[in-house]
Amino acid sequence: MALVLILIGVGIMLVNQKVLDSRKSYTTITGKSSQLSLVKLRGLRMPLSIGLSILLVCITVVPLITFAVESFIVEPGNYSLSNFSTVFWTGAGSTDIANGEPGILRNHSVYHGLMNSLVLSVVCAFCAGTIGILAGYAIVRKKGTFLSSAVSHLTFFPYLIPSMAFGAIYLSMFSVPRGPIPALYGTFAILALIGTVKYLPFASKSGINCMLQLGSEIEESAMIMGIPWWKRMVRIIIPIQKTSILSGYLLPFISCMRELSLFILLVTPSTAVLTTMLFQYNEKGWNQYANAINLLIVFVVLFVNWIINKLTGASIDKGIG
Repeated sequence: MALVLILIGVGIMLVNQKVLDSRKSYTTITGKSSQLSLVKLRGLRMPLSIGLSILLVCITVVPLITFAVESFIVEPGNYSLSNFSTVFWTGAGSTDIANGEPGILRNHSVYHGLMNSLVLSVVCAFCAGTIGILAGYAIVRKKGTFLSSAVSHLTFFPYLIPSMAFGAIYLSMFSVPRGPIPALYGTFAILALIGTVKYLPFASKSGINCMLQLGSEIEESAMIMGIPWWKRMVRIIIPIQKTSILSGYLLPFISCMRELSLFILLVTPSTAVLTTMLFQYNEKGWNQYANAINLLIVFVVLFVNWIINKLTGASIDKGIG
């Protein structure tokens, strides 16, 4: 089944590549002047705005409210005020509720999982984002060559492999020592390794897109002036495409924070992350704890995105577009 999914994905990827190759240029930032072409929506502006607002509320705000409400209900399905309690958030633990499990804000295991999730997400985002930006630069600057196409396909290939199969592959590779490489099962290193490889497609596609938008004239001018490559990247390319480049880091970070199926085979109690704890709570039927952790993950991601936006002016919604 995994092989069939991979073959279907490869077929879609080839069609996508063919369509993209037919487009001559995606350049939106050049050294030349450009003319903007605006479209007047006329009477459609208000209906479209209202319709999109309702859609966004249904797919973003309503689920958050649902998770929040369900995390305070002692008896599922009973929405009377007497059935609401903060025991799943701040409770010290009661023998008649979840075998004495304390609320998530007083649960040391949850804080341990949160720290593991944050550190793992930052490491995976930094590694995948850096490799993705460099790969995107190389692919675009050598566009049209066989090597460029090969690298583009290889960076996207991990996305075609189902997460469970991907985790099983690395589990079989590193569950026992192989020469100088020690057994990595249950270690933080294997989680960071597979996370970096699995989320490389997000970062590389972001890198490719931001480099496609940047005309070569700007860099060519710097090359004529004798400016070395690393200085062109640091002083010209990165400042101009800051928002798109940061999305190459934010996308792997967000994906890693909410990932479950990739890590479920590989984590141990010492490397537990929030999503695996959420899965364990759901298995035990402690849905209130699971809903609370789900809400916690969403708030952490939104908070990180907000911090990045305040510090750099970039945001995930700005970087994708």
